[in-house]
This record gives sequence, structure tokens and C-alpha cells, in this order.
Amino acid sequence: MGLGYDRLFKEFAERVEYYRGLGVNPFSLATGCAVKVDLVDVLYPALKSIRSELEVLGLTIAPRRDADVFPGDPGSLRVLRDIYDVGEPSVDVVKLRAFSPSRAIVLAQVHQSLASGPEPFREVVGRFYSRVAEAVGGKIVVGKGHSIVSAHAKSQFFLVDYVGYEGGEGLLAANNDTIQVIDPAEDPGSPRQAAVAIANSLNDLFTVGAWRNIRVYPVYDAPSEELKGRIRVNMESYVEKLGGSFMETAQPSTGSLLMGATVFAELRGKPPFFYDRVEPGMELLVTRPFGELAIINVYMLAMLDREIAGELESQTGVSVEGLLELKNTVVDLMAKPNVKIARIIEGRLPRAGEDFNPREHIAVTTDVTGPGIYVIKELAELSNVSVRIDDIPLISPILSEFATRNFIIPNATAGTNGAIVILASKQVIEGVEEELRGEGESPVKVGVVVSRGEAKVKAPQKLRKYVAAKSYLKEFELA
Repeated sequence: MGLGYDRLFKEFAERVEYYRGLGVNPFSLATGCAVKVDLVDVLYPALKSIRSELEVLGLTIAPRRDADVFPGDPGSLRVLRDIYDVGEPSVDVVKLRAFSPSRAIVLAQVHQSLASGPEPFREVVGRFYSRVAEAVGGKIVVGKGHSIVSAHAKSQFFLVDYVGYEGGEGLLAANNDTIQVIDPAEDPGSPRQAAVAIANSLNDLFTVGAWRNIRVYPVYDAPSEELKGRIRVNMESYVEKLGGSFMETAQPSTGSLLMGATVFAELRGKPPFFYDRVEPGMELLVTRPFGELAIINVYMLAMLDREIAGELESQTGVSVEGLLELKNTVVDLMAKPNVKIARIIEGRLPRAGEDFNPREHIAVTTDVTGPGIYVIKELAELSNVSVRIDDIPLISPILSEFATRNFIIPNATAGTNGAIVILASKQVIEGVEEELRGEGESPVKVGVVVSRGEAKVKAPQKLRKYVAAKSYLKEFELA
């Protein structure tokens, strides 16, 4: 280290002061999808415990899917957004019954005390969903929910995009993904921050092959109106370049940093939810290596602590200048929309009236985001199959290992707007792999389905190098 580190440290210190001048501690912000409420220990147990109670009231929580897919024509889509207080949500019965929603896409931002375990989270979410169900006065499906954590109690809210539509032969896909920031070492109002946030929201749609007639209902907030305006402009510009429609709508006003969107797109094939058709011998392929968030978090810590920077260089041979270059490459990668991948997936889905054919069609997809490698365990549970992971292709194994060894991030395989996992027969995987390489992607085969009847995932022992969180590690059989 030397003058190079001193220059980068000075620039980083100035950025930290800028954030603090906004009233934001950049070190309290979780980068990308790391901001999610813990799925294994909090979210899934909480939702499981309230599901049956809510169904009595007419509210159904849809099964875990990357996107909510439902019948409807794009031209018939209606969206009504409401934002509610977490402590005492007041739901407008007259307005809701006049709108008559069929579905809802929900974003919850809760204080970390409510996300500390399933019980406090269950209480607040259960109360809110009960009030929505009573206000609607009929059946409604929460097609997709996204829950994130805030360090500040004043920043809590529920945001609901109520959805109405007319049935038809077409299919619509919907999703919400919202983050606080992707790179605290960069201006929060930079185009790349907004680009990653929108691309991440859209990625779950692209994962199921939906990319046509994109409609984006943004979610953004900031400590100042000037910054809030810059984020909105950047989002609108990104959506326009994609050829999507940017829809003005109500926004949170808590003064915290926030960026994301509820998004819709048309799907012209049956969604790759063929869990019951997954067979032994089918293969898993990721569209590219993953583990983006470890690189960003290592960079932040190296800039914060000269000793960490020294250990990084001595243990890995990676200089701070090299780390900065890799960090910028990763952020650019995350800002890239996976539209080409969506088209490839769409091309290998059965059309309406066509049966799933394992020799031609993709069975299942999912994206590698906050849970990282754990998404393969989720896939195994949904398909009720045993999977063997043979490879863990990370963007930088050495930095992911460093991040784990130094307790910088609990899951160094995590990403944002990340790789997409594709599960299909060997024949289909080979075709998809060839198409992806033709589009400049770097696909990697990572494993194979071993048997049906039990949801298990065997993984190499080296997974311990990349995942410190025991709640995730215990979900794998390490060999």
C-alpha cells in the first residue's frame, strides 16, 4: 500500500462524509439483496404460522416463486398503490372495495427489532394482512412479497400495489424488489445505483421468461428532495432505454435511502414452474458466476480499515487498486439487464395448449440473489428432489473466502441482479449453454438431480469457505 491507498481512502472518506451530511450512516446500509429479512430463520416460519388464519379471511399468500404469474392481458392491468404505517395501519375500505383488487404485491420495510425473529415479524405482518383482508371483503392473493430491514424505526412502512386485471389467454408476471443502496462507496444519486435497483427488480421477471411490455412502478426515497429527484430521473431514463413504461405513483417519504420497483411484464409461454416434472439426471446451470456482494463489502471494509486492506493484500495478493477495479466491474455487471437471457428462457417454454416436454423445455428457473447458493436448496424443496452440487462458480473465490474468514458478510455467495439457475434435461441444458455463450455470457454447469422424493442438497466441503451463516450451512449435506 502507499499513495494509491491514501488517494482511495481520501475519496472514500469524502463519500462517507457526504452520506453522513444527508443524515445517513453508509455502514448501517445493507448492500443490495443483503437487506432482505432473513428467509430461513424469520420470514418463512412467520408466514407459515399465519397462512391458515389469513385464508379464513379470504387472503391467500401465494407459494414461493420468483415472480407472481397470473392470467391477464397487458392492456387490462390496473394498479393502485397505498402506503401504510407499520404500527397502526389504516386501510381505506371504501377505496379498496371500489378498486376491487384480485392480487397484491407487497413491500414491507421493518425495523431490525421486528426482523430479529419469526414472532415479532409474524405479529406485525399478520395484523396488517388481516386488515387488508377485512377491507377487501373478498378473496385476494398476495402474489409476491418483499421484506427488508431498516436500522431506523421511523423508516418503517408497508407498501402495497393492488392489482386488478381482466382474464384472457395471456399471462402477466409481477415482482417487487427494493434495496437501500448497491454501493455505499458511490454517490447514491449516480445512474448506476438506480440501474442496479431496477435491473434487480426486473430480474425475477426475466428469470421466468417475461420481458415483453414491461411496466415499472418505481419505489424510491431519500433524505433530501434533490437526491430523491435524481434517483427518479435515473430510474426513468433506465426504463426508457429498456423500452419499458415508467409509471408515476405514490412514494414513501421516510427520508431514508431506498430504490427499487414493482414491475410487470407479459409472458408468452407457460412459466418454468414444472417442479413435479423434474427428473433424476436433469442438470443445473448458472448463467454466470455469482458472489457480487462479497466483493463490494470487502472493498468497503478495506477502505474503512487500513489493517484489513493490509491483510487483504498479504493473504490474497489483491491490491486495493485491483479490488476497486473488480468492484466497479461487478457493479457494471449488476446494472446490466438480463433481457437476452429472458428471451432464451422464453424460447424454451411450452406455449399455451402445449404440454411440457423434457426434451425441449426448461423445467425450473430461479435467480441467485440474497440467499446465494441457498436458492438451490429452495429449488430442491419445491421440486422434492435430491441435488448434488459439483461446482460453486464465484466471481472471485479468493475474495469470497476472505469475506467469510473475516466475518465481513455471512453469505459470500450472495448477489443482486445475479445469475439465473436453469434446471432442465441434459439435452436442453446443452442448447441453452450454447445460446448463452453466443450472447457473451459465461454459463457454468453446477450440479445434477440425483433422485426424487426427498429434498436434499449435497455440496462440496469448500462451501464452508464461502458461507459463515450456520442457518444456511445446516441446510446442506457437505461431502
